[in-house]
Formats: sequence, structure tokens, C-alpha cells
Amino acid sequence: MKYSLLGSSILKDKYMKKTTIFLLIFLLSCSKKTNNDSNDGLSQTQTNPAKINVNTTVITPQTFNKQIISNGIVETANKADLHFKTSERIQRIYVKNGQQVSKGKLLASLDNKMLANQVKQAKIALKNAEVNLLREKIIFGIHKIKEKDANPLILKTVYSKSGYKEAKANLEKAQLQYEQSFLKAPFSGVVSNIKTKKGNYITTSDVFCTLVGSNKQKTEVVFSILEQELPFVNKGADIQITTFADTNTKYKGTISEINPLVDENGLIQVKATIDSKNTNLLNGMHVKIIINNALNNVVVIPKTALVLRSNKEVVFTVKNHLAKWNYVKVSDENSTQYAIKEGLKVGDTIIISNNLNLAHDALIKPNFIKQTK
Repeated sequence: MKYSLLGSSILKDKYMKKTTIFLLIFLLSCSKKTNNDSNDGLSQTQTNPAKINVNTTVITPQTFNKQIISNGIVETANKADLHFKTSERIQRIYVKNGQQVSKGKLLASLDNKMLANQVKQAKIALKNAEVNLLREKIIFGIHKIKEKDANPLILKTVYSKSGYKEAKANLEKAQLQYEQSFLKAPFSGVVSNIKTKKGNYITTSDVFCTLVGSNKQKTEVVFSILEQELPFVNKGADIQITTFADTNTKYKGTISEINPLVDENGLIQVKATIDSKNTNLLNGMHVKIIINNALNNVVVIPKTALVLRSNKEVVFTVKNHLAKWNYVKVSDENSTQYAIKEGLKVGDTIIISNNLNLAHDALIKPNFIKQTK
């Protein structure tokens, strides 16, 4: 019985060893087959790599516009703070803020009863002086002849004794003071900044309102440039103007003034005239200014063509359907383009899309796009 159990155990151990050997052989065979299949797939991939779709363009001779960008403020050519020339209480206001007025329009008036009375008294005094003048002419015997034919000394004495010239001057003064109680528009425009009310006392130093020329009149924009940008800015140069509220609408302007002083911040003030009179630009509106200055003898590429590799500027060119890596040096840039001084030449075909992860000698499928100037 003991021998029977021992034989059974030996047979069992032999069976397990055979089973284990068989499993090891099977696993090694599968592993080898898998590795062979994997190597075949890699070899096949390397033999037939996928082409990368890219857009390309040819570098053509063109002018590069160096851009100077600044912020400015719109100013109408006609703008004035209006003051009364005499101090008194406001009797009446004839306009409202935002109202369009024409030149000579009455804007407001002061309490002028006393001034009106002075005009009336001055007129009476002048009438009396006219009577005295006639009486003196009769006395001196020159009332029937023209003044140009009278003796100058006698004529001077007559006017002096009658008080005529003094009365006339007093009337003119009274009328001028009376007229100063009325405020009229010195030019056509839009009324703004009325802050006082009827019955308030106003002095000659107080601003009653601000009159701004309409947008159909000449409009200017004032902005600043850096001291080092001055060589690129000239009187008569064109500028482009956009508002921050509407970036799609662009206005053209011409530089009209360059202030020949540098302020404490190293800035120079520049003024430009906006070409169009019919604009939606309001006085005091903040705008963006772009000044284009043409640079010649540079290679111009779109910004999408340039990528950074190890902090170096790289542009890919095309040769025999392969991407070629080129180190370049940028001399300047604007909002859409780079000016290249080294690394490329006119006539090169460059890659302008899908180039962020592109490798040297990568197989590509180019789609040509004409570069716009």
C-alpha cells in the first residue's frame, strides 16, 4: 500500500513537470511571434510614413510696413469752453446738452434789467447832446454848412461844448455791456457740459458750457510716441485709426504736427488730422493709432511661418516634398508679418501651417497659397 502511494506521487510529479515545460515552450513561441509581428509593423510604418498636410507659399519681393502703435484721444478742431463776460444771475437757458446749434445761436442770458436801463439812459443823454450840438453850431454859424467845410478849430469847440462825443461813447459802452449778458455760439457745434441752472449766479471765470464742433467738421487725434520712434514718424505720413468699441471700422489720417519737445516720460506729442469728416468719432474718445513706415530690402514672411525651437527662430522650407529646417534672424515685425534679415531669400517656398511639431526632412503634402502683399 505504501509503495502504491509512492508510485502514484512520483507519476504525479512527472506529469506536473511535463505540463510546466509545455507551457513554457508555448509562451516563448507566442512571445517570439508577437515580437516578429511588432517588428514587421514598425518596419512597414518606417517604410511608408504618412505625409503631413501643410500650407506653403513662395517668398515674393514686397515692402515691409514697420508699425508704430499708440493710443490717442480724438479732438475736434473747433472746441471751446464758453464764459459770460459779466457776472450775474442766469435769467434763461435756451439749449440742452447734446443739442446741435448753428453759429450765432443764443445759448443763455443773464439778468440784464439794470443794463437795459443804462442803455435807455445813454440814449436819452445822446439825444440831449444832439440838441446841444445843433445849438452850438447855430451860435458859431456853421449849422448850414457841411462839417467837412467848417473850420476844424470851431468844429472841435462845438463838439466839446455840446458833450455829443462823450454821450455817444457812453451809449456804445452801455450797449456793449448789455450784449455781454447774452451768450451766443461762436461756431456751429454740439452743446455739452451744462452744469448750472436758471437762477444760479455765474461769474466770468465759470464755464457755462463746452461747445464741440460736429463730426462733419475737421477732426483731429492727439497721441504720443517714444523718443526712439521719432525717426520713423514724419509730418504728412499716413496713419490708421480704430476705436476700442468698433475695431472693424478703420479711419485714415495724416500727421499734421510733431511737437519738438520730449516730456519727462520720454514721449513726444503728435497730432494728426482725420481725412473723413463724416465719422462716428466723438470728442474725447480713446482710439488706437497705427503708423506704417515702409522698409525695403528685407524678406517678408507671414507670422505663422516662424516657430521656436530651443529658443531659436526657425522657418521650414520645402525641397522635394521634404520639410527643411532653417535658422533665421528677425529684424522687425508688425501685426501680421516678420521682416527676415538672414536665413531666407526671395523665391524660397516656406511652410506656413501645421509646422509647430514638424521635424527636419519630414515628408509633407504641400498645399500652395499665394502670399498677399
